[in-house]
Parts: sequence; C-alpha cells; structure tokens
Amino acid sequence: MVEKGRYFKFFKPRKSYFHLNLFLLFCLLALFYLACTPSRPKTEPDREKDPQYHYEKAMVAMRYELPDMAISFLQQALSLDPNFYPAYNLLGVIYHKKREYQAAAEALTQAIELKPDSGEAHHNLGVVYQDMGLAEKAEQEYRRAIELGYDRSLFLLARLLLDQKKYDEAIAFGLKAAQLEPKNPAVFNLLGVACNEKRDYKSALAYFQRAMNLAPEDPVIWINMAIAHLNNGERERARELLEKALTKLQDQALIDKVRSWLEQIKLQPDDKNFMARTSS
Repeated sequence: MVEKGRYFKFFKPRKSYFHLNLFLLFCLLALFYLACTPSRPKTEPDREKDPQYHYEKAMVAMRYELPDMAISFLQQALSLDPNFYPAYNLLGVIYHKKREYQAAAEALTQAIELKPDSGEAHHNLGVVYQDMGLAEKAEQEYRRAIELGYDRSLFLLARLLLDQKKYDEAIAFGLKAAQLEPKNPAVFNLLGVACNEKRDYKSALAYFQRAMNLAPEDPVIWINMAIAHLNNGERERARELLEKALTKLQDQALIDKVRSWLEQIKLQPDDKNFMARTSS
C-alpha cells in the first residue's frame, strides 16, 4: 500500500527549487538594472563631492539658527565648485544676519559676478549697503533688482527714497508695493508719511486709515494719523489718538514726543503754522 503523503513529499522539493532559481535570477537582473541606471541614488561618497548637498545642509543649519555651521557647509560647497552661485548668495545673507556687513557685501558681489541677472542677489546686496549707510549704492541695487523683476525691492526702495526726501518717487514705488502687498500696513503707513511730508493731508489720512484697518492695534499708526489730523487743523481728533497711543507705547523717546505734541495742542490750540512729522 502506497502512502499518499510520501509520494507528494518526494516531488515537491524539485518544484520549489525551480521557482527559487527563477526568483534568484529575477533579483540578479534587478540588481544589474539598478547598477546600470544613471538615476540611481547617490552613495555617501558621491554626495560629499556634490556642492548642492553641502548647500542643502547649510539651509538646514540655518533653519536651526546655526549660522557658523551653515558657513562651514557653504565653504565646503565652494571648495568643490568655486563658481557655485547659491553658496555665495546664502553666505551674504548669513553674514548680514551676523552683522558682518563687509563679508556679506563681498559674498554677494561675487554672487552677482557669477549671475548678473539675479534680482535676489541685487536685492540682498542693497539691504547690506543700506545697513552700512551707503544709501546711494543701496538705491542702485534695489533699482536693478526691480528691473530684473524682483518685486520685494519695491517697498525697501520706497522707504529709502522717503528717507532721502524724494517724496514723489517714494509714493510711486510705494503704490507699486501696495499692488503687490495690499494687506501690508507698513506700505500704506509709508504712503501716508510721504503724503504728510508733501502737506497732502487728505491723502495722508486716507492712507493712514487703510493702514489702521489692517493693523488696528499699532500705536505708531495712531500717532501718524493723529499728526495728519493735527497738521490738517483737526486738533481734537489728533488729541484723542495721541492719548490713545500713550496707553500702548513702550519707547520712552516716543512717549516724550507724544506728550510734547499734546502739550502744544493744549497751549496753542489755534496755531496754524505747527507741523508735526510722521514716522515710517
């Protein structure tokens, strides 16, 4: 009598070996394909030779607020590729954050030499020059950035022009910035300041109102609107806003200035020649 189970057990191993061989062959072919394909992931030694890899590590370091580590990674990137534009641009930003303005300017100048049509690099260099007190150079860089389509320079150029008392140009660029950032109260505050300096108090009040609508708790905007009312002869409304601002202010110099305006309103309520200055 033949045992059924033993018969099937004798032939099963041969069938399993056949499928195992097919499986191994498939694995070998797959490994060969992966070894030959040009898009295979880079190994660790490959990445260490890639400047982009070190640049990305620098970006991560900056997210964790580790600027010195980021600089080290960027220097590694540049040792692999001395013409790697992104590293110079980021170096400029980092040195600026560290207030090492000369190093920042040098890095960004190098970035622009490598990529003259980079609006971002021109903008960043403009910021550095402005903080170095080089207003003329900053203005040139902002204008060039705008020409290259880098719209973030619009507001900073408008503010720089305002500081230089070029009010018409400040308003022109401020209006362009307002189109780009219609919910930024700082833009409308700047426009109000420029109009106040031009003695166009009606326009100044309209812009300050828009700024206040966007930032209703900002005491600086209250003060600027109060000054526009004051310059427009609306002393009572100015007094209300200045007194309201005093409840929020922390800066002692500004507190003293507001108190002096309130005192002037009290002592000379009909002085038509008094003109207060706003702040951007």
